[in-house]
Amino acid sequence: MSKYHALRDFLLQSKTERLNMSFSEIEEVLGFPLPKSAYEYPAWWANEAEGQHVQKQGWMDAGYETSDLNLVQKQVTFIKAPRQAGQHELK
Repeated sequence: MSKYHALRDFLLQSKTERLNMSFSEIEEVLGFPLPKSAYEYPAWWANEAEGQHVQKQGWMDAGYETSDLNLVQKQVTFIKAPRQAGQHELK
């Protein structure tokens, strides 16, 4: 299980299509600080279909994608991704 499962669970409970969150709000949900790379590199927030970045599971497994990343203001928006054929909703 990914250490970002708390974010996944939080997003799964969200009833909104678009959710703007500060990095500190995300850290509160996770229960631990985001790594330094999350504050410095847009690639940390990438919506990768493949790859080894476990953090993407926090939002992508909940059916969201990141958008409108602002590293200066330390904010990111999660947007409900369109469902793909064969994609299953987590319960």
